[in-house]
Amino acid sequence: MEPAKPLPEPSEPAPGRLQRFADALDQRTGYRALLAAAGNEPVPGGARFAYVFGSALLFTFVLQAVTGITQASAYAPTTTDAWGSVYYIQNQMTLGWLVRGLHHWGSSAMIVLCLMHMTQVLLYGAYRKPREANWLMGCVMLLLVLGFGLTGYLLPWDQKGYWATQVATSIMGGTPGGEFIQTVLQGGPEYGNQTLTRFYAIHVFILPITLTLFIVGHVGLFRRHGVTPHPKRAPAELARKTQPFWPYQMLYDTLFAGVVLAILVAMAVLVGVSLEAPADPASGYEARPEWYFLFLFQLLKYFEGPMTLVGTVVIPGLAVAFLLAIPFIDRKRDGERWTRPPAKVLVPFLLLFGGAGALTLVAMRSDATDPAFLEARAQADAEAEQTARLAQLGGIDAQGRVVLAQGAQLFADKGCASCHAQDATAEDGAGPLLGGWGTALRVDAFLANPDHDRFFGKTVLKGGMEAWGGSAEDRATLARWLTSLSGDPGHAVPPEVTEAARALWDDGCTDCHNTPGVSHLAKAYDPTAIGPDLDGYMGFEWTRGLIRDATQHRYYGGALEADQVERSMPPFPDLTDDELSLLTRWLLAGAPGAD
Repeated sequence: MEPAKPLPEPSEPAPGRLQRFADALDQRTGYRALLAAAGNEPVPGGARFAYVFGSALLFTFVLQAVTGITQASAYAPTTTDAWGSVYYIQNQMTLGWLVRGLHHWGSSAMIVLCLMHMTQVLLYGAYRKPREANWLMGCVMLLLVLGFGLTGYLLPWDQKGYWATQVATSIMGGTPGGEFIQTVLQGGPEYGNQTLTRFYAIHVFILPITLTLFIVGHVGLFRRHGVTPHPKRAPAELARKTQPFWPYQMLYDTLFAGVVLAILVAMAVLVGVSLEAPADPASGYEARPEWYFLFLFQLLKYFEGPMTLVGTVVIPGLAVAFLLAIPFIDRKRDGERWTRPPAKVLVPFLLLFGGAGALTLVAMRSDATDPAFLEARAQADAEAEQTARLAQLGGIDAQGRVVLAQGAQLFADKGCASCHAQDATAEDGAGPLLGGWGTALRVDAFLANPDHDRFFGKTVLKGGMEAWGGSAEDRATLARWLTSLSGDPGHAVPPEVTEAARALWDDGCTDCHNTPGVSHLAKAYDPTAIGPDLDGYMGFEWTRGLIRDATQHRYYGGALEADQVERSMPPFPDLTDDELSLLTRWLLAGAPGAD
């Protein structure tokens, strides 16, 4: 009997496609060695939440880069288009409101995380030899992050950003040699396109590239010197509990980054980010910087006149100098027992940031109890809300103007408000109310009572037209048809309404008015008619001509005596065609903001 043959050794399973791909990629790039070098970094004493702030800062910077690039794809850095492009991002681009919200609140998060990271580094003594260079780089990066906040503030080109940035650059211009820097930043003596494009270039090119280089150097020095252990742990304990970065510390970092992201999303959803009215250099505005510059704003209140330099240069300069000098104030050497920072470092550090926090709270409280500021703030909020509503109703033209907002501004600037009431319940004003212009509801109310104060009641036309004597249903039919004469597709009526309205018209309106669709389109306007020609009634050209000169015979001229013409709405020959069109478009939108 032959001896049994030994069983063959089990063979290794053939590698799958993913494994083969990973092996091939590693042969060509050596990525496994890179990952191992990154993940095997020892963490003395084990993973701790105290080490998460640096990684959270890096995560937030990447988030800022992604959201910034996304916004840059729709942003136009010109004074004519900046506000409109930000409005588009905020209100029309898919999830643009979320992207902008994350970017806005992310800038604040970077400031907070910088301070938390710096405090942790100081308490652990991670600025001491041989880590001095890394501390110095961290201080410079803090200033760069503040620079992001300053330059990004102007980019929406709204009231808040424009005036707050102008305050900041004016402060800079008041320092020795600062006038030259201010002129370079502004691109000239005044704010304009050059200012915006330079701030944009600094914000999206110079600062990101510079900060990225500093981050690479900062992380490189950190890897060279290793993690600074807890200052109270004994060396034996640290060695016993040492863990690799992956997966232990990485888990802590990922969890904290998730918390940061969740907070930013919550702020973007629940609080959002404002977009005020477009920048108006001629307006008065109560400017305030963002919260992280409020301490400096409050500090300047205590140093006026010749002492201004103390608040703008001396104190901030001493604060920055102290931060940079910390590694040289505490000269404890590497290899000695780690201890907490000495009082000569810790006390000034706490006073510095505690004082900045106290000044910030004082500034907030001062504004919250200042009636004049609160009133100005309420007015700015109302203007922002109205401008957004007007942009939604009338859009933004090729010059970047909110069309209806421009019309409303012209209405105020040209003195129209002195005659036309601004509210349906207003008693003042010598002219008709303009709210709801071009709508069937307004025409219906006019036909019911032409002499109401909302219409002809306070004008020379009072008593010139009888109220509609038919039924309310017939009046509504006639109003709908008259409104459709504008040619606006939104006011079109079906043929049966036109037929019914024409019968009503022929029954009682032709004594004073030319018949629409016949007089102006098919033959010359009959100048003997005493009522206005209603062809194109309340349409763009009809309204435009009315604003230009309401005393023309085509409008109300045929119903006016010579002395009445002098007391009626005067012609406006000085209005440019562009201004006339802007006013007309505003009026045809129902005079929003005047109803």
